Amino acid sequence: MTFDYSKAQRQLDKKIINLNKKEFLPGELVDLISNVAKIQLEAEQQAAPVMPDTASLAPAAENIQGRPLLARADFPYDHDQAVQLFAKFSDILLNLSGPIADAAKFISDRIENGELDLEKGFSAYVQGDDNFFAKWGELTPEAPRTLNFLIQSSVTPSIKVVARNIAEHLPEIEKTEEETPTSVDLEIEVSPPPARNHGHCPVCGSIPFIHVLRHKQGFRYADCSFCHTEYRVRRLACAYCDESDSKKIKFFTAEGEPGYRVEVCDSCNNYIKTIDFRELDKVSIPTLDDLESLPLDFLAVEEGYKRGTLSAWGF
Repeated sequence: MTFDYSKAQRQLDKKIINLNKKEFLPGELVDLISNVAKIQLEAEQQAAPVMPDTASLAPAAENIQGRPLLARADFPYDHDQAVQLFAKFSDILLNLSGPIADAAKFISDRIENGELDLEKGFSAYVQGDDNFFAKWGELTPEAPRTLNFLIQSSVTPSIKVVARNIAEHLPEIEKTEEETPTSVDLEIEVSPPPARNHGHCPVCGSIPFIHVLRHKQGFRYADCSFCHTEYRVRRLACAYCDESDSKKIKFFTAEGEPGYRVEVCDSCNNYIKTIDFRELDKVSIPTLDDLESLPLDFLAVEEGYKRGTLSAWGF
């Protein structure tokens, strides 16, 4: 299936308008994320990563049992594009003010004098090496996630292109129930894919950063924190520890934030947010929905829970 970039651009424009109406979000932050999101969408259309050979993908039976099609550490990406995007995003940060601009200047200087190897940064992100970024975060304590943001934002466009390509090879899972919900978006009868038995991404094996409820019945989908594949998951199961005891899974919402809720797990003490725009006239772009629902993160943390993964922006 061909990705509709024109539709994605229209949705992005509409979403940015909504974000600018959120008084709790600093205007500088919204402008930054909006600019980066626009550049990323354009970059996806131009990305030229070397696609993995289909022979390197996990066999169907193993994928159904939980093995990802291609492990995160083996994901290819468009290196030349990532370098160009890193420079472009660095320039954006350098033109801001405050700690994040100072951190961007520190990082740029360290790349120029050879103390920071950009290649190692890209590799660390793909490998999921959080220690690499933690060490650099200690050197920019006022904005410790700046390098995460720059690296992740630069690599993600081509990672998403690879994921869409290999996701076409996901095996079909036999349905265990009759499922013909009405699609809110398309207003036609559709048959959703069966839920995966594992919470991690079937394409790259990473954990999700957010859930989305879709269709009339509210089937639950997860959005991968690395390759951004959307895949259907079980109705009741922790995204991080697989707990399925309803007594240990709780939900709560925040006043003034319709369309969002937080799911917390008392077994692993993690939380994940869920988007539910089925009865709202709102565009859903999970990476930006995550930003728009920031008050729920504060509530979850106040209740003693921790976020299972970083946002789609590296912080």
